[in-house]
Amino acid sequence: MISLTIDGRQVSVPPGTTILDAARQLDIRIPTLCHVPGLEPASSCFVCAVQVKGNRGLSPSCAMPAAEGMEVDTNGEAVRAARRVAIELLLSDHAGECVAPCSARCPAGLDIPGFVREIVAGDVTRSMSVISERLALPGALGRICPRLCEQGCRRIEYDDGLTIGPLHRYVADLDREGAAPYAPPRAPSTGKSVAIVGAGPAGLAAAQFLLRQGHACTLFDAESAAGGMLRYGIPAFRLPKDALDAEIDEIRRAGAGFRMNARWGRDFRLADLRAGHDAVFLAVGAQRAQGLRCEGEELALSGVEFLRLVAEGNPPSLGAGVVVVGGGNTAMDCARAAIRLGPRSVRILYRRTRREMPCLMQEVEEAEAEGVVCEMLVAPTLLERGDDHQLLLTCQRTMLGAPDASGRCQPVPVEGSEYVVECSTVIAAIGQAVDRSLAESEGLRVTGWGIAADERTLATNLPGVFAGGDAVLGADLAVRAVAAGRVAAASIGQFLRGEPVVGEARQAAVVFRPVDDAERALIFRGIEMADRVPMPEIEMERRLAGFEEVATGLSGEDARREAQRCLTCGCRKSDCCGVRTLATEYGADAGRFAGERRRFSRDTSHPDIIYEPGKCIMCDACVRIAAEAGEPLGLTTIGRGFNVTVAAPFGLPMADALLEVALRCAETCPSGALALRSASGCGLGTCGGGQPGPPHFPIL
Repeated sequence: MISLTIDGRQVSVPPGTTILDAARQLDIRIPTLCHVPGLEPASSCFVCAVQVKGNRGLSPSCAMPAAEGMEVDTNGEAVRAARRVAIELLLSDHAGECVAPCSARCPAGLDIPGFVREIVAGDVTRSMSVISERLALPGALGRICPRLCEQGCRRIEYDDGLTIGPLHRYVADLDREGAAPYAPPRAPSTGKSVAIVGAGPAGLAAAQFLLRQGHACTLFDAESAAGGMLRYGIPAFRLPKDALDAEIDEIRRAGAGFRMNARWGRDFRLADLRAGHDAVFLAVGAQRAQGLRCEGEELALSGVEFLRLVAEGNPPSLGAGVVVVGGGNTAMDCARAAIRLGPRSVRILYRRTRREMPCLMQEVEEAEAEGVVCEMLVAPTLLERGDDHQLLLTCQRTMLGAPDASGRCQPVPVEGSEYVVECSTVIAAIGQAVDRSLAESEGLRVTGWGIAADERTLATNLPGVFAGGDAVLGADLAVRAVAAGRVAAASIGQFLRGEPVVGEARQAAVVFRPVDDAERALIFRGIEMADRVPMPEIEMERRLAGFEEVATGLSGEDARREAQRCLTCGCRKSDCCGVRTLATEYGADAGRFAGERRRFSRDTSHPDIIYEPGKCIMCDACVRIAAEAGEPLGLTTIGRGFNVTVAAPFGLPMADALLEVALRCAETCPSGALALRSASGCGLGTCGGGQPGPPHFPIL
């Protein structure tokens, strides 16, 4: 037997044992990419490099035999630096992407191809399980989310982007109406409790994800019903209250407690919550409305207050003519709600152009279809009372000037362009802000936007107190609030377990750098053009007669037809890719050595696997597996220098090269260059042999 020391621990092994195998006897992990147990080592990736005392350089542990008296360092600074460089070199010309561009644009990081794939397969429960991994309140968000994900859909370059929001609304609604709605697994009770201030989207999401960890949650809210701005700031024609209540009830049934009509600063103090609970999450939102920013602004009705009165079933009398000032979703909601209450005219005034409006353009089009008039490049300068209880709003024309720090062009007044608008009601929908005074009085640090919290962990300056959503960012999107709730739950869980609070794990990700026309044509080859499936809506007469939901939802047939348009972008092995895992572990910079990358190409000739040479790291594993199995043709390395690649000999397709071991090669491949057609992500247990997907999946 040979005795050697690895990381200060002694081990005895038979002659011929490699350092890698000797380390495994001590349960010391040395990372590998090209190593295949039982096959001759390739020593090509060099991520298994170790430092042997007395040797000038590093040695590949998979091939280096153990020697008597050898002293090995497997994780020193020099070793880690070398591994990081090795990984960066492997990624330097990678022709692929870890995450689909739609998922990359989603603030919640939803696995969009994953849940859409299950719609096509007809498995609503599995689709819901994918959604629930990252997203709370999917039915509500499917109705009101601005769908940033759709702006990143690769299909936009071909015909129309996928209608993603309505698809996860479809899944959520169908799952909820089913006999056995999906219930995420829950850990046993930890005996820990968390107080959540605010039962809006951030607070509800935090509760949902904390409950799964086994922590008790109590939500405190100043209103009589939960939902926050989802309930009081979005009209029922966009988000029916029964749909919202159904998702809140799921959180309640999971064990969340609710203390309604409990206002922070009036009914409890932060110190009380910290004394009675193990952690606190502040999700109070931004509900302080901003005025018109001109003389007489007190005569205007705030958009937030107007929508609240509408939601409570007590809308104000508006008179014959309504003017809404603003260009966001709140302004659109106010205008569309107002026109349902009977005024002869409803007009929106916005100081920039349609292009700069922060709302969804679909909302503008919906409002105009319902009779709302939108007037651009107009700013109010004075609001005063006229005769017969009328209001006189003096406006001034504007033009766009230079961009400000945010990148948006600033409106510049046009001299001598003033005019007066006579109306009965002016609604100010300029925006909302966070009331920071109470937070400051409780010892919390604040910023110009809201409560100061660490960007990654959402921890505040007070131990055990976290904050997120609009409370930190100011008025923002509900989907970002939901994402903040999930991040807060992860950080709070770490705090309660006594672990370092680092927030959610963030995986490294390679982005598919811009392609030229020829490469783009290859990507879309074989993809049929298909029109986006429109969302069914009730007829206009019914729309204007009340607050019935306008969008009726996709039918099962339409949802599957739309889901089939998904190109399933992203890597099929992104969850189990060895290169990505090690890039995350070692903090590799994928762009450090980036130069001209390999061209995108794909071999789909094999019935079971897909081969993308641009992702190959030349580990030689598939070549060795095929040779060891005695494949008649097998695989080989072709080319020289930077142009070397793995392929079937004589230019033959992959279907001819791998007759017996294709699945083993795909399962062993460390980079996703070889992947199963049926793989849909390791998180679902399908990587390495899962349920086969429908044969019509586009392979992208």
